[in-house]
Amino acid sequence: MPLQQQDLPRYRFGPFEVRIETGELLKTGRRVHLQRKPFEILAALLEQSGKLVSRQSLRQRLWPGDTFVDFDNGLNTALSKLRDALGDTAENPRYIETLEGRGYRFVSPVQEFATGPVSQLRELEVQRKRIDPDVVLVEIAGKVVYGPECQQIEWLTAGLLEEGEKKVIFDISRVRHLDSSGVGIIVMCSSKMNEAGGELRIAGAEGHVNAVLKITKVDKILALYPSRAAALAGFAGTAA
Repeated sequence: MPLQQQDLPRYRFGPFEVRIETGELLKTGRRVHLQRKPFEILAALLEQSGKLVSRQSLRQRLWPGDTFVDFDNGLNTALSKLRDALGDTAENPRYIETLEGRGYRFVSPVQEFATGPVSQLRELEVQRKRIDPDVVLVEIAGKVVYGPECQQIEWLTAGLLEEGEKKVIFDISRVRHLDSSGVGIIVMCSSKMNEAGGELRIAGAEGHVNAVLKITKVDKILALYPSRAAALAGFAGTAA
């Protein structure tokens, strides 16, 4: 039986998330423009992560039946666009390895998770937005706990640093649970931001989360603010 739209998997690797059901590629929560053919190649590689995907199988997927097309140039162009979107290169691949004369292989660790009704509700939701010319707000909701949730926040921070962002606010007012790994990842992200000459501010901690931060004395290490407005106001008084 064919997959229903809500049953299609999603994938995460590095700072990226791939949503098969909507044909979207996101980097640290922000949509990356990618045409249909490059996206289909990415989907095929993720479905067979770590395994060879032959050029012939890609041809059958992208140009089925008797479609007349210059296949070699078409595939090479689509792959080039995909690598550009991922910040990858054929010479020094982080994600897509070329197996000369045979095909391609996705070489980065990949997490797959279902989106159907039988799967668990997503434990963590992260959205980023620019709230000032040089300040990025990251809204975090759900659980920040050991596992992919912590890794997602780590990847997001790495992506922000790659983009040159130096002033970041984590709004955790909608975080309902924070374990020791979650505390550790927040401290680590703050340290990485500081090392890069930037600053990470934590805003909106309430209830259980606020208690955990105080018990672990994180409030002595990080800049905690009662709200995103207070954190932004503090940034307004710093040099760019």
